[in-house]
Amino acid sequence: MSQEELAYYRAVEDAFCRLRGTPFLFSPKDFAYLRRWWQQGIPLAAVLLGLGEVFARRRERGQDPVSSLAYCRHAVARQAKRLAQAQVGAEAVALDLGQALDALVAAVREAEAAAPSPPLREVLARCRASLETLPRDVPAALVAENLAQVEEQTLTQALHVLPPEERGRLEEALRAQAPPGEALSGRALEVALLRAVREYLGLPRLELAADGA
Repeated sequence: MSQEELAYYRAVEDAFCRLRGTPFLFSPKDFAYLRRWWQQGIPLAAVLLGLGEVFARRRERGQDPVSSLAYCRHAVARQAKRLAQAQVGAEAVALDLGQALDALVAAVREAEAAAPSPPLREVLARCRASLETLPRDVPAALVAENLAQVEEQTLTQALHVLPPEERGRLEEALRAQAPPGEALSGRALEVALLRAVREYLGLPRLELAADGA
């Protein structure tokens, strides 16, 4: 086995553990998937994006994290196809993708450390793990899509674990800020709450910006 292949396996295993939030050992079946992806020339970036997609979708549905790469095979194939399409004719962007993602990770880590409760810290820790897993060598448009997904799921999860009294306080403040005669309810209230939760946590927008923007 070459050093490049071994590094590929380790990178996937490390990303899988970060997304799960716990140590995890791949089974022989998992290594068979890894070997197949390596032999097929599936880029590491596609595998990482596929893992992130699956873990994010499971969290959104309130399901337990996956325990095998078998659950990720379709997402990996889909991300490999999207990556190939995005790289054809991709335009240069005045953006250091790695630096931008590192800055977001640092900001989320800061918010995580200041979170007022263990459940909220856990939500932010999962958000940070997702950001750390995103590849740095893909078209920025793909990363931007994944960031938007991570952001929405993080804020939704944070809202769900927010103490009832704090959620009530936020809702009361939002209704008080609404223009006279306009009731804030339904989807409008939910969107406003997500924005308020972001401010409550001190969480920045998870987005990329070109240099000088």
